[in-house]
Amino acid sequence: MKLTGVPTFLLLVTYLTDRCRGSRLTCAARSKRHQLLDLCSHLKLQHDVGARTEKRSGDQVRVCRNMTTKPHLEKEPQTFQHVPDRKVMVFSAYYETRRKADGPAIRIIACSWQAAYNTIGDLFCHMWYDSYDYAISVGPAIYNVVHPGRFPNSWCSHFIICRLPRGIHGVPYAVSVGPRRCATPKTMLMVLNRKRRVAQPNSHALCISPLYNHFQNWKMVIEVFEMHKLLGAKEITIYVHTAALHTHRTLQSYTTDKTEKVNVIDWPFPRHYQSFLNCQRAALNDCLYRMGYYHRYVTITDLDEILVPRVTETWQELMKLVAKPEIGVYMFQHMYFRRNTSTENPYLITQSSFWRTDEATPVVKVRCKSMYRADKAISINVHIPYLLMPDAVEYLMPPETAMLHHYRAEQTESFEKHPECYQFIEDRHMEKYKKRLVRAFQARKRAVNRME
Repeated sequence: MKLTGVPTFLLLVTYLTDRCRGSRLTCAARSKRHQLLDLCSHLKLQHDVGARTEKRSGDQVRVCRNMTTKPHLEKEPQTFQHVPDRKVMVFSAYYETRRKADGPAIRIIACSWQAAYNTIGDLFCHMWYDSYDYAISVGPAIYNVVHPGRFPNSWCSHFIICRLPRGIHGVPYAVSVGPRRCATPKTMLMVLNRKRRVAQPNSHALCISPLYNHFQNWKMVIEVFEMHKLLGAKEITIYVHTAALHTHRTLQSYTTDKTEKVNVIDWPFPRHYQSFLNCQRAALNDCLYRMGYYHRYVTITDLDEILVPRVTETWQELMKLVAKPEIGVYMFQHMYFRRNTSTENPYLITQSSFWRTDEATPVVKVRCKSMYRADKAISINVHIPYLLMPDAVEYLMPPETAMLHHYRAEQTESFEKHPECYQFIEDRHMEKYKKRLVRAFQARKRAVNRME
């Protein structure tokens, strides 16, 4: 039954609403489930949210009387859930408070079939609140492409935006996405950042792209983690598609250590789906929202990359020099370091690979890696942002101030085809961290070996 265009029904809503307000004692006794109370509460809810249907014709809100069983979620699933009858998978959900970023809404991280070539179809959001015994249906949802794929059958990163209905206080604790209104939910996500939180002014988090192909270099994991901790990373989040047993054991040694703040996120993207590195961009955007809830700055890298200050020792000190309120992203220009493949023990890449290109390659932001002001970033790419808040600007970091150290095992195609275009110089800047890094590396290595 629609609310708009039915004056008699609106009178009934008003009348029953007044009855509810005038008989608080009866309405407060929810456990009795009186028929009048049930009708009052449902119609009052629809009356409150009815204005939203008029303001946004695409956002229609309904009470799902058939969905009264509340979901019980003790922890987030960390798996890709298929939306029935749609080539869409959902992974995680976050509370979006920024009005200039489609808020207030629930932002869902999703991977979907290439929408540029294929019809996705309408999606509807179903939300569960602590104060209501039924689900609220909102939709059709907004479908935002994070990155378009190159091929018709590729799976790409997307946001599904579920706008919050007006007239309902609080934030839903769970959300489901389906192809129809009030259909039995086949997906279920926790809303991970429900409570309002203010990130610390100069706090930094590190996000590392998914490990894949049964990643084996567990010593490299230790070195990169410990090096970033020396640089100022207060929390590290890494995504794992597939990794070797000893790599898993290394990660477990961090997650079970109460003195560490390391998160390992399972990223079980289906291997038989065509995508760019297992829908990598969805993982990076997930981490932006996951870590941006706690930290002012979120840095995105691959495991063989380090964003290194050149005029200070830490990221915190660097930000004191360059940070400005309007900057939404700090882009570190790319320097390729020839990785030393020695088998010496301990094998520390940063302390044995000292030859790099003499200038940024290329001397633009294309191959940068970025440090984001989390509250000013909306969607991000592997190297640079896709979309910042309207009042935010980009900042290209001068190499003499800070640069991206890329310890790549194999040269890129451009180096192989045109070696005459590149000059290499010796750069021992990372030796300043050597003593502390070796000490931390050896301590963690012993901890890992004790787990065997």
